[in-house]
Amino acid sequence: MGRSYLVFGDIAGKLAVHRVECTRCSRKGQYRVAKLIARDGREDNMGEWMSDLKADCPRRNAPQLHERCDLLCPDLPKVL
Repeated sequence: MGRSYLVFGDIAGKLAVHRVECTRCSRKGQYRVAKLIARDGREDNMGEWMSDLKADCPRRNAPQLHERCDLLCPDLPKVL
C-alpha cells in the first residue's frame, strides 16, 4: 500500500520555491525546496513539517475551529 502523505521528494524538480500561507492571518513564507531537502531529506513528511511550522502560532489552539491557524500550500495543486 502506498503512503498517504506528501514528502519533499514529491515536489523536487516541480517547484523551486515552496510557498506556505495561513488562511486565518497574514502569516506566510517561502522555502527553497533544495534547501528543505538538503536539511530534512527527500523523504521528510511535509504534513509534520507544516505542523512544526505553525507550532508557535498564537491561534494554533484557538477554542473555535474556524479561528485556528490553517496553513495551505497554494502551489501544490498545480504540480501534483
